[in-house]
Amino acid sequence: MKKKPVFLYVLLGFSTLGVLMSIYGYVQIPNLIKTWNEILKDEAILQQIGGVDTVKLQLATFEWARSLPSLSMTLLTTVLFAISVFFLFVKKDVVKSTYTYLAMRLAVFVSWMVSVLVSNRMAQSIVKNKEALEGVLGANKMTVIGYAVLTILFSAIAYYSLRRYQKAVEEEVLDAEVL
Repeated sequence: MKKKPVFLYVLLGFSTLGVLMSIYGYVQIPNLIKTWNEILKDEAILQQIGGVDTVKLQLATFEWARSLPSLSMTLLTTVLFAISVFFLFVKKDVVKSTYTYLAMRLAVFVSWMVSVLVSNRMAQSIVKNKEALEGVLGANKMTVIGYAVLTILFSAIAYYSLRRYQKAVEEEVLDAEVL
């Protein structure tokens, strides 16, 4: 009986959610821009959410998400995801699928880091309140730590599991040759 790459099924399952959320988020940007522009006109809501700077920062974030670099990274990760799924389910090549998955994780990490850097720049140019700016920058620092931990964790699981999978397959081949 051939060993199944359960680790890759699970990791690609999580990635499916991430890819679908990215696509959905991109499609929803025009609706979000419309909603935030309406909020910009309502003084009562503006006071509740922290003022005009909050809305301007959110709108700038949406514009960044619609930009060519951001869209390119989303498309790259989606294509790498599709290639990984193709190698796993169509070609039945766990090694190529895993390495493609690792490339996707790297692309996602780079995309996250670029987005955080852009967010920091936007916050520094838009947010006037020093405490609010420190809050945004602090949240971005925590985001970087979280993204780094997730990337390292998922990549380590994939790499370690691939090595175990390859060893198990080699043992099956050796056992079959002995018989």
